[in-house]
Amino acid sequence: MKALLTVDQLSQYLHKSVASIRSDATRNPQSLPPICRLPGTKRLLWRIEDVERWLAAHVEGMSIAAVIAVSDQQRSRRGRPTKAEQVARQRQRLSQGAGKESHASTLG
Repeated sequence: MKALLTVDQLSQYLHKSVASIRSDATRNPQSLPPICRLPGTKRLLWRIEDVERWLAAHVEGMSIAAVIAVSDQQRSRRGRPTKAEQVARQRQRLSQGAGKESHASTLG
């Protein structure tokens, strides 16, 4: 098992102040990696693999899998589509329709 990071070590790792980490642990826990709480203690500890996994999930440059996940989330949006989405959908239908007509004319 790998060693656990303390608040001081995590602050150096994330380049955040110790006070900021302590504050976020209670007020905004989703802004930190998952905390590893040992039974019977109040110490804030983090597993290095959890911290690295959390950091990897928050990288700005997205991988193909992340782009697919985001596009799946966008597809399930509720409400009326934006004008840009409506126009894009119309263009897509027209291009698909034109492909079918040219294919039908070659068959007939």
